[in-house]
Amino acid sequence: MRLVASPVPADAETMEFRADAAQSLQPVQLVRRVLDINGKAVGVSTAGRGVPLVMVHGFGVESLLYAQTLGRLVGLGFKVFAIDIPGHGESDGLHMSAALDEFVHVIDATIEHLGIHRAVFVGHSLGGRIAAELAATKPKRALALLLLDPIVGQPWDELRKWLRWFPPALLAYGTIAVVDVASTLPALADRSQALKIGSRVRGSVASLLREPWNGLNVGSAVLRSGSSVAALERIRVAKIATFVVHATKDLLVPKRAADDTSRRTNATFIAVEGAGHSWMVRDPEALPAIVQKLLDGALGAALRRSGVGPEIDRAEVMRLCIAAERGADLMIPLDVVLPTVRQPARLKFTVS
Repeated sequence: MRLVASPVPADAETMEFRADAAQSLQPVQLVRRVLDINGKAVGVSTAGRGVPLVMVHGFGVESLLYAQTLGRLVGLGFKVFAIDIPGHGESDGLHMSAALDEFVHVIDATIEHLGIHRAVFVGHSLGGRIAAELAATKPKRALALLLLDPIVGQPWDELRKWLRWFPPALLAYGTIAVVDVASTLPALADRSQALKIGSRVRGSVASLLREPWNGLNVGSAVLRSGSSVAALERIRVAKIATFVVHATKDLLVPKRAADDTSRRTNATFIAVEGAGHSWMVRDPEALPAIVQKLLDGALGAALRRSGVGPEIDRAEVMRLCIAAERGADLMIPLDVVLPTVRQPARLKFTVS
């Protein structure tokens, strides 16, 4: 079943960053596209109108895994661009010796191709490292930066070195990753949600099994990557409004790394209680609830300072932030139906 589009009248669209729990939303049209970026295919999912929000996923999955959350973010007044990292989803892989910088360059070139010159950057795990590098490299493009359990910070850099040079540690880390992913599926608490997540994870796993070198390539690039500290320091110097979100039961990224990242970037810190590394997949309402809370505070203030606050017409916001969104090479039919009702987030979080 394809997604149902329900266009919102253009004559009465002001930014609305507030939403009640269990609020009914207009059905969201999520468009899946494959772009030609310097001869490489890159998959992009887009939806909504308003402040551009670029979301970069983590290792081993694809942007469609976050489809439910993307729909809720659209309801908060964002135009979402979720980009598949090379070697994931619909994106072609890179050569085996590719450095992490080359993965960042592909995402940056995709943003350029889409005509986005100002956006909120959001990255989860590996996507957090990529989002941080993007913001550090072109700080004027970043309206704000949300890092979700990102693999950055000096403690993470130290762990990365240990994983690279001590294979038994890497094997143990991989086992922990499997346990964390398995715990994400709410099989008993919400079987329907578990089936939705499972159907999307299955596609990502099948893709990696067909082309296992893509996963090895990305993993190798991460292990060979340099320090993330320089990027974090540039973010602080540029005074980019930064928000670090970390789950209290994350088995993959040490809390010390999140604390270090927050300190180095002068970030607002958000703790997600009792959740693992992929908490936003288990509870698709959690990230929108966090973003809504931040929009009432520091994030909303940052957007206002940039001239794209909630009082601005959505069409005007897009004119200010997107130069000229280009068309796609290929439109992919979707069989994902985004819910039209927001429910209260199950996971609890604290902002400090």
